Amino acid sequence: MTKTEVRQRKRKASTNALREIRSEQKRTTLIVPVAPMCRLTNEISKTFKNNLRFKTEAYRAMHVAAETFMIDLFQKANRAAIHDNRETVQVKDIQLAMELSK
Repeated sequence: MTKTEVRQRKRKASTNALREIRSEQKRTTLIVPVAPMCRLTNEISKTFKNNLRFKTEAYRAMHVAAETFMIDLFQKANRAAIHDNRETVQVKDIQLAMELSK
């Protein structure tokens, strides 16, 4: 290997995942598209009462709250996976994160 050839260090996937989480948290845009989120909200609301209507601000508030919850949950699940010396989040990590969030 000559001096001009520089070998790049390979990083663990968990390091990249944490970096992606931090970059996503810095973003101000929503991750889930607005239309599918509105359809999901309408579908869930129909289980409680038919013909419910929501204002745009209500959709936005529910959307922001749901994404904030999901980001926090996945961040905790990722930490649990890293603690177990794994790079992949499994169902048991998400279950643990949900149990700890109660």
